[in-house]
Amino acid sequence: MQTQTFPFLTEQIVERIFASGELTRDDRQRIQSMLLNESIGEHELSLVERVMEGVVKGILDVLN
Repeated sequence: MQTQTFPFLTEQIVERIFASGELTRDDRQRIQSMLLNESIGEHELSLVERVMEGVVKGILDVLN
């Protein structure tokens, strides 16, 4: 099985997530890849926090 790599989150991806109101499996894998990367920066962490806050507040639906 070939491992798929995902580009890190960008403002455009986060805006798409919030515009659709849905956090897809690919989005979750992208976030997981970011969090496992040792060189993640504060900006990337703030994007992840924004998405996670959207999930906690019920703004975003988590899709399978």
